[in-house]
Amino acid sequence: MNKCRHALGVIACFLLIMPYMSPYMAAQTIEASGFEPAWLNFEQGKRAFSDKNFGSALVFFESAIESRRKEFVTASAKLEQIRALKQAKDGSIKNTLAAFAKEDFIQRDYAALVKGREPFSRELLLDLKKERISDSHRSFLDVLLAVGEYYPLNKLNDSIAELSRRVFLLVSFPEAEYWKGRLFFIEGELSLAENQYERAFSKAESLDIKEEQYTFLYALAEVYEVRGNWTAWESVLLKIANSLDISIDSYLKRAMENTLLESGFDHFMTLYRFEPSYSLLANAKLAAYYIENGRAQALLHGAIAVNMILSKAIRMINEKDSDYTWQGLEDFMKRSNSERVQNYLEENNFLNCMLCFADSLYVAGARAPAIHLWRNIAITNKKPQSVTALQRLAAPASAIRQALDQGL
Repeated sequence: MNKCRHALGVIACFLLIMPYMSPYMAAQTIEASGFEPAWLNFEQGKRAFSDKNFGSALVFFESAIESRRKEFVTASAKLEQIRALKQAKDGSIKNTLAAFAKEDFIQRDYAALVKGREPFSRELLLDLKKERISDSHRSFLDVLLAVGEYYPLNKLNDSIAELSRRVFLLVSFPEAEYWKGRLFFIEGELSLAENQYERAFSKAESLDIKEEQYTFLYALAEVYEVRGNWTAWESVLLKIANSLDISIDSYLKRAMENTLLESGFDHFMTLYRFEPSYSLLANAKLAAYYIENGRAQALLHGAIAVNMILSKAIRMINEKDSDYTWQGLEDFMKRSNSERVQNYLEENNFLNCMLCFADSLYVAGARAPAIHLWRNIAITNKKPQSVTALQRLAAPASAIRQALDQGL
């Protein structure tokens, strides 16, 4: 392991100075190393990572980042030249392709070539490149093919301006930056890992699947957890929990809290549904952290986490029993005995989330709703949560870890 860490450190130092080399030196270094296309290097890096060949993985990831940067810097230069041409004046990708085709093909030959084919299909663009066409036409096809490797061309709204924006974004490779961070984290290089995760998140606009950015944030929170920097850890998880997957303004938060404290959990589940998303884990972790530290915020984070888990479980029951509607937690526990639903609940640590949430209800002064939840946890006979629930029923004050500080 020490040899591996030393090799990784040497490689990391070398790669850190690469951006400061002259373009010629960097290009020569990459060429001499036999670097391949960005997507291929990325996949090879993940494979090396899974094989615990961390030194090679780091080289592959850095190569992927550099290859993609070079590819799309080149694509950007080509596209700027094309946008200055008369063929691209109206800003339409289709019209620009048609204008080039009108100059380079006999119309009947072009019509035969494109007949029955999707206008932006990779096969068509490659076949067009095989023909004798102008350099500008070929450059435009190169740009489209490069972008098409990472982003569906039919999502560009037939806009050269949007194509240009996507080229600009694709200069960055946040996924590879994130995987570099994972390498550093495994080797205990926490500062390097933190920098990489932050770098990946800062480039998240380049992602096709926007939700992947929350993977970067969870990884960053893990770094802070290992360091014991709970302020930074909390800040990152709050960024996830307050993201746009569910919209909860201050008015709704107050309404939810009033429902929980005055009408109980069963009524809360009747009124509110939050589909599970990437923020579920953040809410669950924050609820557990806050209840352990005697902080009032535990209540709503715990409620949202439990609600998310139950919302999907209810839908799963509905798939088998279309007449089922929420009739309270006790009824749900009886109806959720299928293996599929139970596996889902266990995978999402449902009983742990429920126990934390029940404790937060008690701490908030909602004794009866807390007891209701503890009883339903206790009758599952699933240890250790059922044992803890029985202890709470015998001594409810054991739910209070620290004196509640409403000012935090």
